[in-house]
Amino acid sequence: MRPSTIRYFLKEGFSGLKKNLLMTVASIIAVAACISIMSFSYCVVSNLQYMLDQMEDSIGISVFLKGDLTSEDIENMKTTISGLDHVTNVTYISPADALDQLKEQWGADEDIFIGLDDTNNPLSHSFQVELDQIESQDAVLAELQKIEGVDKVEYGQSLSEMLMSVSNVFQVAGILVMLVLGVISVMIIINTIRISVMNRRVEINIMKYVGATDWFIRWPFIIEGIIIGLIGAILPMLVGMPMYGKTVSLFYNHIPFVENFVRFRVVGDVFSFVLPAALIFGILLGVVGSVTSIRKHLQV
Repeated sequence: MRPSTIRYFLKEGFSGLKKNLLMTVASIIAVAACISIMSFSYCVVSNLQYMLDQMEDSIGISVFLKGDLTSEDIENMKTTISGLDHVTNVTYISPADALDQLKEQWGADEDIFIGLDDTNNPLSHSFQVELDQIESQDAVLAELQKIEGVDKVEYGQSLSEMLMSVSNVFQVAGILVMLVLGVISVMIIINTIRISVMNRRVEINIMKYVGATDWFIRWPFIIEGIIIGLIGAILPMLVGMPMYGKTVSLFYNHIPFVENFVRFRVVGDVFSFVLPAALIFGILLGVVGSVTSIRKHLQV
């Protein structure tokens, strides 16, 4: 294809968008809304999965002991727990160590720690039990509860199940909303291109009479759709990237202890996928809308 032909197609494509500015803006807004939903859903789902991966990397069960145990009893319990199947490591945590960990996580200056020290400490002796895989939790829990001297057992299975449920909901809801908005986007693009076709019907007939091919006539309209899709994809990215970074920073700054439990994915990791996916999806919406409109309404 000659450079002069490409320039002609681009010129005609931009010209068609300018002539139907209101419909062009409506098409861009519809595409932008669709891609915004897609990007938001991916950000949420990918971060939930990232949190689940972090939890799986540090699978653990907290075993709290009764208060009347001797040092020998505690050592014997540690040996027993270490011998259980799927247990990879057992760490003893004294009440003093547990208090220090809480202060580190929540901030030592918090009011809840006023009056608590080595002599006034309500926390229990405990073990932190690490497993080889999260699927082994139920079996290990059953064995731990049989051990004499165990007061209670806490584990993160309910949290992981909750995160997986929320992730699934966002995936399904995001796909459904994206499909609806995608159809709306295509329909608005079809109407935008159809108006361009109607406005240039006489010109198109003349071009056909002088021997212009169908694709020569179609390309300017396809370029209109591609431009609409690109702009509709770029706008959410310009807003979404800084907004995502600021949202993560707000979580870390205003809820400091969150950072001690989970980490969010950094902007580069998320948008290295979202940005190209949004551009491709936007272009596809534009092309589908344009081709559909031309097939139905362009009489050549």
